[in-house]
Amino acid sequence: MLGLVGAGLLMLGSVSVWEPAPPAPAPVDAPVLGAFYAPPVEELETHVMRRGETLSGMLARSNIPGGELAELLLALREFMNPRRLVPGVEVTFRRRPTSGDVRGMDVQLNADTLVHLARDPASGWRGELRVTPTVRDTLYVQGEIKAGRTLFEALAYDDELQVPASERYALVAELARIYSYQIDFAHEIQPGDSYRFVLERDARPDGSTRWRRVLAAVVTNRGEEMPAVHFALDERDSGYYDLEGRSLVLAFSRYPLDYVRITSTFAWRRYHPVLGRNRPHLGTDFGASTGTRVRATGAGTVSFAGRNGGYGNLIKIRHHDGYETRYAHLRGFASGVRAGTRVQQGQIIGYVGATGLATAPHLHYEFRRYDRPQDARTVRLPGAPPIPRSMRAEYNRVAAERMALLERSSSTTSNALLAVRRVDAGVSAGAP
Repeated sequence: MLGLVGAGLLMLGSVSVWEPAPPAPAPVDAPVLGAFYAPPVEELETHVMRRGETLSGMLARSNIPGGELAELLLALREFMNPRRLVPGVEVTFRRRPTSGDVRGMDVQLNADTLVHLARDPASGWRGELRVTPTVRDTLYVQGEIKAGRTLFEALAYDDELQVPASERYALVAELARIYSYQIDFAHEIQPGDSYRFVLERDARPDGSTRWRRVLAAVVTNRGEEMPAVHFALDERDSGYYDLEGRSLVLAFSRYPLDYVRITSTFAWRRYHPVLGRNRPHLGTDFGASTGTRVRATGAGTVSFAGRNGGYGNLIKIRHHDGYETRYAHLRGFASGVRAGTRVQQGQIIGYVGATGLATAPHLHYEFRRYDRPQDARTVRLPGAPPIPRSMRAEYNRVAAERMALLERSSSTTSNALLAVRRVDAGVSAGAP
């Protein structure tokens, strides 16, 4: 028994007791450093390319030394041809604050593509192409024209529309262009008319968007529904058609100038001011100042572009179904316009002049079919070609899909997001 007690006392004697340490003293307030200025690593300097200016001229204007200028242009050529830059392109230089030397340059090719150039101490200028990733989505928009409002006001002032304000104006113009041969939005729209359409757009990571095209639309005017479906015949030719595959545009514009001032009309017998005798005047003369842009009234192929007697500088365009248009007394031709050139309706083909038998600058315009002259002011203009039979099945499929999308969406609220899909950087999707 005494042995057990002694063993227990020995065990207790081997136990150590822990006591908590005294609390640490309160920290002393540390001094606070005052604000100081850190000089920037680089300074940015942005220039906008002027009309008629080259990149070489811009670099020279920005005090880039000749040797460095050549190296920059050489590095840029790996990604694009500097001669193809257009007015309005932004070029940003990154300079060292102390010396002002250029350590980098950014060329904004378009809203989503940037060429980034930087100086490498070992290998000189190096560059990379930076493409902003975008997401392709589809937006449903609908609205009704209220009393005292126009289509422009209904769309442009719709703050719920998920499109930047500046692009809403372009969207109104696009809708007016689609229906330009069907309805006069300035005079024929009335309260109670409505619109609905599906809009395809690109969205960037920063939340900004850019609309691409209207895929399908229905405008209701005075109770009549007018559908429009976008369809691409090939990579270059696309347009809007009704559900029967008929084009919504006419094959020809009425006039080849933006602003019309008729100085002489079509007549089988008219006194010629230069020749001093009566002779047929088989066209319409439009008064305009020298250099005024002349547009093709219809799509076709240039069959002649050159000097032709009293016509002076003349362009002839051969159109479908035996139609031909002529544009005379031109000062000159637009770049690339020559025999065999394919032109689109509204494309600039030349400039008003006074060549040939002309007393003052004007455009002489002729409209013919099977070489028979017709009065361009009064002739009934034909419609543009419909969907070809070989593509009709494909068009019917696309039209059915897009109209079904409109119908399904009509029960939703306006500005509903219908679909989203990612677009590979630098690739433009080519949906029909």
